[in-house]
Amino acid sequence: MDTPVKNLDNRIIPAVPMKNLETLWLQVGGTLCNLECSHCFISCGPKNDTIPMMSFAQVKERLEESKQLGVKDYYITGGEVFINPEIFEILELILRYGPLDVLTNGTQFTEEKAGRLRKIQDSSEHPLQFRVSMESFEEAANDAIRGKSAYRKAAVGIEHLAAVGFSPILTITRTWEEENDAEMELKFVEFLCSKGVSKPRIKILPGFLLGKLADNERSYNDEEYVTEKCFENFDITQLQCATSRMATGDGVYVCPILVDNPKARMGNNIEETLQPFPLSHSACYTCRVTGMTCKSSS
Repeated sequence: MDTPVKNLDNRIIPAVPMKNLETLWLQVGGTLCNLECSHCFISCGPKNDTIPMMSFAQVKERLEESKQLGVKDYYITGGEVFINPEIFEILELILRYGPLDVLTNGTQFTEEKAGRLRKIQDSSEHPLQFRVSMESFEEAANDAIRGKSAYRKAAVGIEHLAAVGFSPILTITRTWEEENDAEMELKFVEFLCSKGVSKPRIKILPGFLLGKLADNERSYNDEEYVTEKCFENFDITQLQCATSRMATGDGVYVCPILVDNPKARMGNNIEETLQPFPLSHSACYTCRVTGMTCKSSS
């Protein structure tokens, strides 16, 4: 473990070293989104342009840098990435560099767009994968969190992707007791199968007490923070921030969760961010205690 630091409360804060830069995240959608989910940790919505969308030119600049640094795979997120007017050109560009996972709410897919995505995949030697966010296999429960018609639009979007041969991963924020995960996963798998998905997969995420979720439920309390004891029997470099960084239209941050936290901004370019990062935010506590990773393979 790298040398820890002390925060304002004189607590010892462990620092995560950069083990090896393997993954680059790009916040292609900024904080603009057609939905306004009640648990969104960066409060994305139709009027939130706090973090700007990334342009094609900005993405290309970060990709060229990532190639020199040995990055192996890529993820894009937002906001909603399919609001970006250059999204298809950006997808084609990233796939020249490596495998790509696209995080989306699934509501923007039409039959024509799905066909275009199929052509993009067929012309690339690297895999293109989608993660579609929903909250429930029941329409009313889903829309209570994600807004009116979100369920119907996402379900149709999944069907369009499946029809052209994609098997999107369904991403859900846990709103039930953890011991019920197996039962809930089974129901979500059944939902995906009903939409024609040939290889149904589920990713369950914990809630982060930031943004809208903090507004609507609660913020982190004084006991929810990372300490040195958290890593007595745990390799700190297993955390995602030891192998990845998050590029945005406004600099490079440590991870996707903390993109609206100025203290998580580590530099203007990727190379400036390869130093250790102190786990001073309570969201780091959630990652540690839940074993959470933003990546698809967990």
